[in-house]
Amino acid sequence: MKYYLFNILLTLTLSILLMSCSDLQNNIPVTPKLSVHAVGFANPDSSNFHGNYIKDNNWNLQYCQSCHAANFSGGTTGTSCNSCHTEPEGPLACNTCHGDPKDPSRIAPPRAINGDTSTTNLGVGAHTSHLYADSLTNNVKCDNCHNVPTSVYSPGHLVTQYPAPVELKGLATANQASNAAFNPDNATCSNTYCHGNFAYYKDSAASEDQWAFTSDKIVGNNVTVTWNKVDGTQAPCGSCHDLPPKGHIGYQQIPVNECVVCHQGVVDEEGHIIDKDKHINGKVNVRGN
Repeated sequence: MKYYLFNILLTLTLSILLMSCSDLQNNIPVTPKLSVHAVGFANPDSSNFHGNYIKDNNWNLQYCQSCHAANFSGGTTGTSCNSCHTEPEGPLACNTCHGDPKDPSRIAPPRAINGDTSTTNLGVGAHTSHLYADSLTNNVKCDNCHNVPTSVYSPGHLVTQYPAPVELKGLATANQASNAAFNPDNATCSNTYCHGNFAYYKDSAASEDQWAFTSDKIVGNNVTVTWNKVDGTQAPCGSCHDLPPKGHIGYQQIPVNECVVCHQGVVDEEGHIIDKDKHINGKVNVRGN
């Protein structure tokens, strides 16, 4: 009898417990999905846009990689950054922060670090005129004015001071232009080879070319130009050196359409540059060479 009552009590107890667990299981609330980012993190028009967050953290994309994986493919979040940043380097591409975000071949401003696209902005200035819309030469490169990093985290790349450091070298300092300088206070470039700080000496020229000299040297005008005045007034044809240059035979007499007589392959019969690799290149190209 006792054994029978014990079984009844045990059965009732287990039934109550199972019913209670079932009720508890069915009534457990669903945990809301959590996000570590503020609302609008993916919206370029939001003050919470992730571009602003990265900028405020000195462009340190390693914060993103800690959750989205080293290659930004999603990681623990399951959300890939590469769905928007489609270049091979993903968000580490140069045009992510400056240049054209839709064109990986245009890594220089317009679109400065602060998002400005106006040429009056020191971070924009004449980048396009030098690198992408230059009708006079192909020889102006980024590394003539900046130390170009090999990676995003190369020393000196992610800096807190603006504008970006300018260190003129290469073509900018060719010939005698070792004193070339950029002044960020008034946005001027001075003493650069590119804008006429050069001298070619008669006694150093090939004997067959010395007849073209009317003095001991042929020189440029060494003009100082304003970087963020992009209105066509800073470097029109004939401003960096006269046509022909001072010290050259026929100075102020030879018309520009006669330059082709000696500088064939560089200019045409109308004086237009036809081989941009042979103009503003640190050399004198004559007789097709």
